[in-house]
Amino acid sequence: MRRGGVLIALGRRIFVNNFYLKFIAAVLTLALYIWVSEDRETVVVRSAPVQMTVPDGMVLVSDPVDRLEVTIRGRWSDINRFDAREVDPIRIDLSPADTDSVITFSPNMINVPPTLRVTHLEPQSVYVDLEPESFKTVPIRPRVTGEPAESYTIEDIRVTPQMVTIRGPTGRLEGIDSVATESIDVSHRTRPLQRTARLDIDDGLVDADLDEPIVIEVDIETEEITESFSDLPVEAVNTSYETEVNPDTAEIMVRGPKPVVEGLNRDLVRIEIDLSEEDDRPPGIFSRSAEVFNLPPEVELINVHPERFRVATRPAPQVDTEEINQSPANGGDDL
Repeated sequence: MRRGGVLIALGRRIFVNNFYLKFIAAVLTLALYIWVSEDRETVVVRSAPVQMTVPDGMVLVSDPVDRLEVTIRGRWSDINRFDAREVDPIRIDLSPADTDSVITFSPNMINVPPTLRVTHLEPQSVYVDLEPESFKTVPIRPRVTGEPAESYTIEDIRVTPQMVTIRGPTGRLEGIDSVATESIDVSHRTRPLQRTARLDIDDGLVDADLDEPIVIEVDIETEEITESFSDLPVEAVNTSYETEVNPDTAEIMVRGPKPVVEGLNRDLVRIEIDLSEEDDRPPGIFSRSAEVFNLPPEVELINVHPERFRVATRPAPQVDTEEINQSPANGGDDL
């Protein structure tokens, strides 16, 4: 057999005989190579929770740390199977002796599988400052913004309860003399206002002990003015006599809400002298006071000038009924 024929036969035996088995073996070999080459050491960053326990009667006044960034090194396959949620919180039990001190975090505080290792923590330490917790009772200061409608004013502001007990670090409470509520807007209002409100404490370390809601009451009233109205006619009423009133006009002074007083229609105001008791007496001259009617209920009468009037009464003229019956208007003869 020629040399070329031997090589052909050998190549056929290597590549053709049992081709499918050899192909599968090659694929598995390639996959194993890729897996081994890719499963090299990898670095990832995960987070771990931090829980600090503060002693009773103390308050942590420094900035707390609630999570750490944890750098983990290991093979890709091990890291891929690692669930960061499995990391236990780092628990730090503080004591009064830890005031104004630094707590250092170390990698051995993080529990990871044996095939992984923690190489770095960030931050590596935290400053701790503790203060004693105190209580203080201070006034509640209601906060009202805006202005009522024109001619209306805020007459009074009340808050219930008037005092509140706050708690927090001793140093923070020393500078607090009162606690304000959230703002209550009274813009353009014409009526009293009642609202519940929350306290507005801008210090996150200070809290309030409240057993009841805070109620703010704002009394809104109109501006009152005093005004005089002169030359108002005076009339004698409840009499069958003819009357003469002297003087026959009067001046009144009233007080009330500015819009009501300024809008008062003087033509509707009546000033009357009641002569019902004098109607059973002979005609004469009397001194009587007058009454004012048709003032709005919000308006208060301050005085009437003059206080008394001279009223003269005389019998009303007799009417000739025969003359009336004979008048053209009643069908009588023309004169």
